Amino acid sequence: MSRVDAHYHVWDLSVRDQPWMTGAALTPLRRNFGLSELVPQAAAHGVTATVLVQTVSSEQETAELLALATGPVAAVAGWTDLTRADVAGRVAALREMLGGQQLRGIRHQTQDEPDPRWLCRDDVRRGLRAVADAGLV
Repeated sequence: MSRVDAHYHVWDLSVRDQPWMTGAALTPLRRNFGLSELVPQAAAHGVTATVLVQTVSSEQETAELLALATGPVAAVAGWTDLTRADVAGRVAALREMLGGQQLRGIRHQTQDEPDPRWLCRDDVRRGLRAVADAGLV
């Protein structure tokens, strides 16, 4: 039987800040996390695959995650701007990158949006349709 870790983050604080990491409660997370830490931990717990999940709203981070999509990394949930008119083209470009075949979803952290009805906006709904039309979640 396979065991999948469906939500794993990697980051290098010398490459990119994690602005969501505020407050004393998150102090233990203010360090680098990489696949070198994941692999032995996953093996020790019988995890055979993981999904890397974006942490910031950045296509550059998504490209970096896709480049890591080997070994235990079975999928990537990345980010692109859902409000752009060319969302379908951005998703296609991500899929053409190294590791792009592992892109399985687009994630947007809606809690960061000041508009509580952000998901109801026409531009966002168009972007979500483009993601679904690409076969992504």
